[in-house]
Amino acid sequence: MTFLQSKIPTLLNLIPRQSKVITRPAQCYKRSKMTASERNEALRDANEKMKFYYENRPSIQTLKKSSRKLKFGDENSHFIQAGAISTFLCLFLFTPFLGKKIAQDEEFRKKYIPAYYDYTLEKPDYAWTRQELHEQMVQLQKELHERAINGEFTPEKLEEMRRHFNGVDPKNDEHGWGKIHPGVDDDEDVEDD
Repeated sequence: MTFLQSKIPTLLNLIPRQSKVITRPAQCYKRSKMTASERNEALRDANEKMKFYYENRPSIQTLKKSSRKLKFGDENSHFIQAGAISTFLCLFLFTPFLGKKIAQDEEFRKKYIPAYYDYTLEKPDYAWTRQELHEQMVQLQKELHERAINGEFTPEKLEEMRRHFNGVDPKNDEHGWGKIHPGVDDDEDVEDD
């Protein structure tokens, strides 16, 4: 009994009965009208092919690994992705601290930041100190108080101030460029905001 002949009953059980496959090899050989030697030669060829398949079949682990690689790619790809994500996350969290260090530490900036990439501006000297600004505001309050005592803020003069810029004579302003509200006539009321 050859190897193929021993496997035929198992193979025949796997084939569904409704199919039109011929289940008996003897009938196949009778219909094709092979001689006994041709039939034996065909069985030997088929036996050799089946023996080669069963003897040189790859292991199941190899088949599982190859199918997994086809589906999911490299086995270590998730480690690479996790490493890349953690690197970017650490850099994202570290960036504000590095920016603060660059902005506040002049020695660090001169040492590590090239001159062509340094866009920092020198801190300007203030025109006034707090004391000078306070003195200027007190002086302005005194001037306004003196002007009010002198009568510069009467209702007629206030109305004039609401309509024209300071220092502009309304009588010599032909085109109305000195008016604060150019579209408002002289007889209309100016609304205060």
